[in-house]
Amino acid sequence: MRKVAIILAIFVFFGVFGFAMASATTIGVDLSHAESDKGLTVLTDKEGNVVAEGMIKTINDVTWVYIGDPTLADKLGIENVGEKITGEALKNVDFLILGQPSQAFTPEEIQALTQWWNEGGKILWVAADSDYGDSGVQRIDFANAVLDAIGVNLRVDQASIEDSVSNAGAGYRVVGVVNPDTDTPERDAILQDLTNGGKVLFHGPGVVAYVDESGNWKPLSPDAGIENVYVIVTSSENGQVVENSDPAAQAYTVGDTGKFPLLAVQLFPDKKNVLIVSGETPYGGYEPMWTPEYNGVKLDGPQFVTNFIHWAITVQSNLGKTETSEGGSTCGPAALVGLALIPLALYRRRK
Repeated sequence: MRKVAIILAIFVFFGVFGFAMASATTIGVDLSHAESDKGLTVLTDKEGNVVAEGMIKTINDVTWVYIGDPTLADKLGIENVGEKITGEALKNVDFLILGQPSQAFTPEEIQALTQWWNEGGKILWVAADSDYGDSGVQRIDFANAVLDAIGVNLRVDQASIEDSVSNAGAGYRVVGVVNPDTDTPERDAILQDLTNGGKVLFHGPGVVAYVDESGNWKPLSPDAGIENVYVIVTSSENGQVVENSDPAAQAYTVGDTGKFPLLAVQLFPDKKNVLIVSGETPYGGYEPMWTPEYNGVKLDGPQFVTNFIHWAITVQSNLGKTETSEGGSTCGPAALVGLALIPLALYRRRK
């Protein structure tokens, strides 16, 4: 019995490393560019009825902070680290979410974001919008200004995606499908416990594009095979590219149909960085991804966002580590040490 206890103790001890990794992560949400905090605390419907607990309470194995109006601290129940984006505000942030910014970033903020990103070991989620109205066009521009400054390949094009079949009562209320590219690292972790078929609301979404090393805009297809780029959420095969406002899209053509990327990821093993780009936001917006039901359509919003945030943290921690032939990460240093200790423990017991 004592031998079994020793083995179990070793696995339990090293099993907590996964939890410790998440709990050591600080997620910062930006509320300093006129973003809404909808869904961060509780999510309510138009009548004020609570439909879901918020992200902060649900994803409680991380540390949450925010950038924005200091008077929101009591409402949100988390620490305010600055009124605007600065190096000081970002110094302890590991994972930053820019949830559909509606005001431009200043040159100083862009510089702070770039320096933070270049430090490495970061996760950045940039969420934009569709090109509906001047405000939508501007949100895309604000998001792309950050993406351009940090020197990545993903962008959000000046267009919208509508879906005549997978929607919540109207084509622009797209119900995205969670179906990560087949070679996505730790893919199963994203799909865990999605009880509604991986349906997530992308209310009036933009579309993710790819800019090559020469600056040419290109459409991004699921399973395109671009190194370190993975499409995570798409429209159904009935998606369609729509133009609502000038300027014209640079990668996609009006009227094109098919599966279009609504959320994609780019990994940077050299810097140990993870970039997430989406055409809708997890919090805020008109109706965020976090929504569990919309117009009678049951959704996996809270479970998907929870899974996805944990997935990003795990994948970031594994960047640069040796991978198995199947493409997944190895069992990790903690587990390997645990396995090594088992025969040592048994040997000592036999003595």
